[in-house]
Amino acid sequence: MKPDLMEKLDNPQEAQESWEDLFEAALDTYGYENPQRGQILEGEIIQIDEDSVLVDIGAKRDAIVPRKDLDRLDDELRDSISQGDQIPVYVMRTGRVGGDLLVSINRGLEQEDWKHAREMLESGDAMNLPIVGQNRGGLVVQFGRLRGFVPNSHVPELRRDGGDDLKDQKEDLIGGELVVKVIEVNQKRRRLVLSSRAARRERRLLRLKELAVGSVISGKVVNLVDFGAFVDLGGVDGLVHISELDWTRVDHPSELLELGQEVDVKILDVDVERERISLSRKALEPNPWQTVSERYSPGSLVEGEITNVRDFGAFVMLPEGVEGLIHVSEIGLAGPGDPRDVVRPADKVLVRVVDIEPDRERISLSLNRVSKEEQLDWLQEKGEDAPESEAVEPASEAPLVEDFDAALEAEQMGPQPEA
Repeated sequence: MKPDLMEKLDNPQEAQESWEDLFEAALDTYGYENPQRGQILEGEIIQIDEDSVLVDIGAKRDAIVPRKDLDRLDDELRDSISQGDQIPVYVMRTGRVGGDLLVSINRGLEQEDWKHAREMLESGDAMNLPIVGQNRGGLVVQFGRLRGFVPNSHVPELRRDGGDDLKDQKEDLIGGELVVKVIEVNQKRRRLVLSSRAARRERRLLRLKELAVGSVISGKVVNLVDFGAFVDLGGVDGLVHISELDWTRVDHPSELLELGQEVDVKILDVDVERERISLSRKALEPNPWQTVSERYSPGSLVEGEITNVRDFGAFVMLPEGVEGLIHVSEIGLAGPGDPRDVVRPADKVLVRVVDIEPDRERISLSLNRVSKEEQLDWLQEKGEDAPESEAVEPASEAPLVEDFDAALEAEQMGPQPEA
């Protein structure tokens, strides 16, 4: 023993301090570093007591997790902690001046959440988070141990009516989940901002790229409008135009579909840039044009319904979804005139088949070539009286329709309406 220490044996206090100095010097030789307040360290749980947990953080002494911090952990995590577990901890007090070396598991895990948030900001990945609250500016979501904020303008579900209605909408969403992506992380200000609108757009684009033209897919009807039905295909909506709902004439999609109904559709086109998907329901139904020659032949009489009248003639829906054209020259006008003076939409008519082109899905029809006697017999079979005005005598040699294609082109729909 060194002489100077021997001399201090007469003073126990000085001797104790000297031994502590020697002990700390010995620990320093093993590379121990003093923890710093606010530091995040990886610790190993070495003892679990009723009011605290002892953690080895590689310091000169073990750290203590106080009961107050343990109470802030959720029940599942607190019950799952066991000896030997590795867990991040936040240094709250170093204990250099005196007292215990205190650390926090809760704040250590919270720091991991901030790290995760920064990673999500860099990657741009989307996630589903629970909605736990709302305020005037938007919704509050739970991100691990952090609370994230989703502004009103970044929540597509909210209608911008303002006032109490907007508040009620947000209250109704609490308890559900929201797909979001991180758009701002500021740990110093404890600011974590997320966007559902941005996340949904990203998911839509990914989904659009997954869809293949020509494939058949099942979806749910989410909206019915005059021009068609919108179908949810798993995060992105496609449009079944009213002309693609069925081979027969459809006046409104509600005649065939209802909201929430599961329906199989064929993908006709995918426009990723404009985020549009064109779908068809009738493409999965038997095509009546494939058997039209078995049901109709030139010269035969058939009953139909006028669906549209244009300057060049009238379109007629025949049984089983086949639509033909009565050209203005075959409509029964005594001279130049308007086809609307003879027929109107929804009129039931008896027509004669002039020509059939199954491959081109064309049928030319005629009112001129139906005789007065045939008209009267047809009306009597239907139990209807003959019209007061006399029918126009049929032309003996009415010309075949040669400009059918031009007529159909004029009838084609314009650009597809936006959703």
